[in-house]
Amino acid sequence: MKGADLEALYATAVAAVSQCRLDRLRAVGVAPDTIARIGQSYPAFGVLDGEMERGGRFLPGEGAPHVVQPVVEHHELIDLVAWRPGSPMRWGLVSGLGWLLGADECFATRWDGDRLQLHATPLEWLRADAAGGVVLDWDSPDLTWLRGFAQIDCCNDMVAASLGRALNKPMRSPRLRTMEARHVA
Repeated sequence: MKGADLEALYATAVAAVSQCRLDRLRAVGVAPDTIARIGQSYPAFGVLDGEMERGGRFLPGEGAPHVVQPVVEHHELIDLVAWRPGSPMRWGLVSGLGWLLGADECFATRWDGDRLQLHATPLEWLRADAAGGVVLDWDSPDLTWLRGFAQIDCCNDMVAASLGRALNKPMRSPRLRTMEARHVA
């Protein structure tokens, strides 16, 4: 899904937010102040009907309503993560490009304290006042960026084990070749 299409889809999701949806998030432990604070560059969440596909994709359209949150990198919307309050451990991505919810904030704090806090789900992240991040794609090659932190605080053993496996995978290195300049007389 292209950027403009993703922006339009998110605008539709944001327009579908009602007081009932806000109350539902409050009922599962999300503070209204968090929603207001993180909704500065993009609204904090929207609502879309759709269904989860195998492989972690969310297909908007027919299906149950899902909370949809923006996945932003370098201040640009790159993906949407969709989940249901009744089953927050299961989420899907619309474009498949998102790998870390809260990426811009996580990497901005890296230079201040060199410490990162990871949560297990987007709901848990919201409950924690959107501090830190959530790994959305454990197979993303971008996970290697997390190696730059001196310390990563994981919310539970499952996240710590998943992170350990992801960071300890063998990495493919490019073939290096030296090219010497030839001077022809």
